[in-house]
Amino acid sequence: MIYLILAPLSGALYAFAFPNFAFEGFALLSPLALILMAATLEKIPTTKKRILAVLLHQTGFNLTGFYWVPATLQEFGGLPPAVAQIIALFLAPVLNPQWWGWLLWMHYRARIPGVAQWSVGMHAFFGAVILTLVETILPQQFPVFAGHVWMHFHTWLNFAPYGGVSAYSFFTWWLVLGFLPLALRRPPAWSALAGVVIFVGAHFIVPGWAPSTENQGLNIRVVQANVGNFMKMESEAGDESAVGGVIKRYEELTLKENPQILDLVIWPETAYPFSMSSPAFASKQEAPANLFRDLIARTGAEMLIGGYDHDVESQWSDRFETEYNAAFHIGAMGEFKEVYRKHILIPFGETMPFGPLNRTLSNLIPAASFFARGTKTPVFTTKRGPKFVAPICYEILQSSFMAKLLNEAPSSPDFIINLTNDSWYGATAEPFQHLFLAKWRALEFRRPIVRSTNTGITTVIYPDGTEGRRLLTGEQDVLDIRLEVPTIAPVTVYQRWGMLPLTVLWMVLSVGFTAFWWWKIRPGAGRANVRLL
Repeated sequence: MIYLILAPLSGALYAFAFPNFAFEGFALLSPLALILMAATLEKIPTTKKRILAVLLHQTGFNLTGFYWVPATLQEFGGLPPAVAQIIALFLAPVLNPQWWGWLLWMHYRARIPGVAQWSVGMHAFFGAVILTLVETILPQQFPVFAGHVWMHFHTWLNFAPYGGVSAYSFFTWWLVLGFLPLALRRPPAWSALAGVVIFVGAHFIVPGWAPSTENQGLNIRVVQANVGNFMKMESEAGDESAVGGVIKRYEELTLKENPQILDLVIWPETAYPFSMSSPAFASKQEAPANLFRDLIARTGAEMLIGGYDHDVESQWSDRFETEYNAAFHIGAMGEFKEVYRKHILIPFGETMPFGPLNRTLSNLIPAASFFARGTKTPVFTTKRGPKFVAPICYEILQSSFMAKLLNEAPSSPDFIINLTNDSWYGATAEPFQHLFLAKWRALEFRRPIVRSTNTGITTVIYPDGTEGRRLLTGEQDVLDIRLEVPTIAPVTVYQRWGMLPLTVLWMVLSVGFTAFWWWKIRPGAGRANVRLL
């Protein structure tokens, strides 16, 4: 019954490898927690108890890593603490879904012919492949991969442009499963250790990121108005005092003195409380609000505004999938230039996961949001020439989506602007976790990311994973950035080919392991060393 303690403990330890209650996380807790959980599952004799252990692990991870979910339900949903905690616990089974793949492998591996004769190293290698595939393929709104903790060592991550975070997950799992036998008092798989040592050592050979000598500079102002969520909702409902307070705060910060000439001013996700209509802007039936044109005239800068985009063909009174969470680009003459409509919506925050029942639910729950999904991948072009894309909120956390956004763009973007609103989560670890995971996109695609948030954390992430100055949660200020972007935007291997290079590596290693194993078990061959490979 010791697994009733070890399973949730391993989940809690894993959570503390990431930003949490009080600090940025301790990376080495991750492999220790994963070894502890894997060893616990190996010691449990029945499938039912293993399933319970996985649920306990996920619960421990949920209570420590995602403690901000029930806190959010309490604060903004008005739910009693006990009810909020129970609802949040329903999220536990979908966290760390790789363990469900591992359970299936444990259940069926004894039934696959020849697997019982595999070496420890083969089990570690193929297990790592399975865990990485499950981790990468299964959709997660807030993905937390085994490889993410390597961000604590961002100066070493030269392979990120080739294999993405999944490559680091694979080598983490390979090391964990290779050393799992030690926890079971058996010899480890030295091939796993050798593979990880070669992988880490190769970082000294693979060239790191070097800034281009031919750059274009942009002076960017990011406005963090720190508008509380209740004030924000009141302004969107049309309360005059709330609207006036929100607009005044953004206006004053936008016009704050700056010795440099500004090129672009950024307001975060859904900053502007009124719905706009990009189709009406594009057809010149309407013009952007006088507020924007006045601010542009006084600053000389273009603006990127987070707001609501209404479908011009729908009635303004109809709120079911007629509005988009969007980013509007207003040019230096006050003209509308482009709009991006958010593709990936957050369940229960921006839509409901009930398909055809959503229309009925929109009538029963009028306070719930039912946004439409965007489909286009536009590129924004600044007046100085550099181009960017503008994923919104959690879209930045999805590697495959970001690669799609960059690859499908009509012209190659030079940098990324991520608009987000983390005000829902208050003074918790969520803004730090969100930022921590978003940094991987800068490394994978070798592009700077300007992160614009309502209540924090606003910052700039450079292609080597380093940061500029932060505006922390609760700060009301502007972040002025001199952003240098290369004249020719890079296209990394990972952006172009995704998981293909890692898959090729797996195939090569699979052939090598299988050939060596077959050679060792052929008639007359000694078997003493094959168990340790």
